[in-house]
Amino acid sequence: MRKITRLEPKKTALPTRKKVAAYARVSKDTERLLHSASAQVSYYSELIQKNPEWEYAGVYVDCGITGTLTYKRDEFKRMLTDCEAGKIDIILTKSISRFARNTVDLLETVRHLKSIGVEVRFEKEGIHSFSEDGELMLSLLASFAQEESRSISENVKWGIHKRFKSGEIGVANKHILGYQYDEEQKKYIIIPEEAESVRWMFQMYIDGVTLRDIADNLNNAGICTILGNDFQEASVRQLIFNEVYAGDIRRQKCYVSDPIKKDKVPNRGELPQYYMADCHEAIIDRDTYAKVKAEMERRASLLNPTYCFTKKIRCGTCGAQFTRKKGKVRGKTYVHWICRSKKETGMTCSSVNFSEEELKNICADVLETDSFDEEIFESRVKDIIVLKNGDIEFHLVGGETRRWKNLHLNPPRHKVTLTDAFQGKIRCAKCGNTYHRVNSANKWVYWYCMGKKKKGMTCDNINYTDFQLRQITAHILGLEDFDEQVFSEQIEGITVLEDGNLEYHFYKGRTERWQRV
Repeated sequence: MRKITRLEPKKTALPTRKKVAAYARVSKDTERLLHSASAQVSYYSELIQKNPEWEYAGVYVDCGITGTLTYKRDEFKRMLTDCEAGKIDIILTKSISRFARNTVDLLETVRHLKSIGVEVRFEKEGIHSFSEDGELMLSLLASFAQEESRSISENVKWGIHKRFKSGEIGVANKHILGYQYDEEQKKYIIIPEEAESVRWMFQMYIDGVTLRDIADNLNNAGICTILGNDFQEASVRQLIFNEVYAGDIRRQKCYVSDPIKKDKVPNRGELPQYYMADCHEAIIDRDTYAKVKAEMERRASLLNPTYCFTKKIRCGTCGAQFTRKKGKVRGKTYVHWICRSKKETGMTCSSVNFSEEELKNICADVLETDSFDEEIFESRVKDIIVLKNGDIEFHLVGGETRRWKNLHLNPPRHKVTLTDAFQGKIRCAKCGNTYHRVNSANKWVYWYCMGKKKKGMTCDNINYTDFQLRQITAHILGLEDFDEQVFSEQIEGITVLEDGNLEYHFYKGRTERWQRV
């Protein structure tokens, strides 16, 4: 008999269908573009479902959203979440610009999707993210899309500026408290019941009521913002400072600094502003508005008091303004003027600081007055520059420039010097004794009047360190550094006057005085 063996058929696994989704985006909520979005949904739904190798995973659509930023697109973010959950294997999209106009966001998103096994296919460009040259082509084409976005942004800005110049108003806020913008008349129309709230708010401000209390009073009276929320201090400030209530409009208070990041920043002079007066009926009259402006200035002066040196002193090292700094050490108050860069986070500056008293004395010296006079200073000095070497340059009204030489007599730590040439040459004008040298406990070398040591005498004339005398003497002799030989050859003696100033006596009979600041 012949044995017959049964052969079992080989089992072959059915191919797994790919889960395919599509992404579409339109940048504006216009009827035409919404129709385009609907057409894309129908097209991709049919395309995916008629392919037997694909499983339909849905179509994600963002309407009225820019492509420069991914975080603002809810449907885009939902699609990425579904990708991470394993619900999608392939994403279809019309073009790179529909997926993202920001090169960085595009590449980061595509790379992330690639790392979790999700492929992106761009129909118009014919690029697949899993292909060998896919990322290179994406980088190039995405850069073009990003620059196209910049170009569109610049063209839009140009059109806006042209409308500003021609006096076309147009507003972003169609409804603000007290006004509703009328599209036909192209201007704001007063809402009477809201206008009464606005007038009350402004009157409270003129009467000196704080912004916090104004907000509380409005809330207690049942008055809400146009969004139906309670008033906060910031929202009251925004309304009080708005010139629209006087019948005017200021355009371009803010601007978009980067068309990709869409950062809106205050316009502090980078771009021109356009002020349009009497554009619509005012809620508050000009007299009331003038009182409001005066009250603003009064409150600002309390928060940010100004001094005679405010905005007058500029740093010659980094270009920043000098600012006033007040502090206490061991119960004593000290006031200095320092470069603002030293107070800013992440910034440093090596410029010299000056005490307020020292600055006043320097100004009196430069302006040749007996003491500091604020009126004379304001009328004669345009601005002051603290140079890198510590000298101060005064720019006077009329174009004259004067310089004060900084001898750096009082640095926190100066080098120790010892000069034999001063021995027997310094005399005190107060008591007639000579100055002698002594080494202090901190190793500095001082010159002091012997009248402080003699019995029955109580001289209190000023002491000078050896370092200070060398600096002053070099300045008197017109030298960069002290030269002991030049000093011995030219100077017969030094007199310390009762006010602490120094009088240098030259061998040829000439005298020159150094004024202590």
